[in-house]
Amino acid sequence: MTSILTDDDYDLDPVDADAFERAIAMTRANGGPDAVQIESMLRKRPWEEVGRFAAMCRQADNLALGLHLTPPCWATEADLVPDPNEPDDAYGRRAAAVLRKRLLAAGLSAYEPDPLDALERVKRAREIDVSEQPSPKL
Repeated sequence: MTSILTDDDYDLDPVDADAFERAIAMTRANGGPDAVQIESMLRKRPWEEVGRFAAMCRQADNLALGLHLTPPCWATEADLVPDPNEPDDAYGRRAAAVLRKRLLAAGLSAYEPDPLDALERVKRAREIDVSEQPSPKL
């Protein structure tokens, strides 16, 4: 994949930049109105802004979030603390923050377009690494 980063984007975390590129590519590949919207946005807005938007859209789609639910890329550390005014997490803020924390702990971006798939890939890669290690002999 050819990078579309500009000089202004080099202070962006490379893990996030990669997630933005993949989110934009996924949106383009899906076609339809979303792809048209992304192309229009890329002509008018900064690439990083479009990448954040595409990542949020892909997270919402891939996690099947309702319009009222929070995607992991919007979650903050404060969302990890249960809100006494919202004990049932009706807006999914706590769930999103937990997922965001898992992504970051795995070395992934909070903007990962398909968070659960990405976590599964990391898990499988770690299992392969462990299984390829020689077992200790007693």
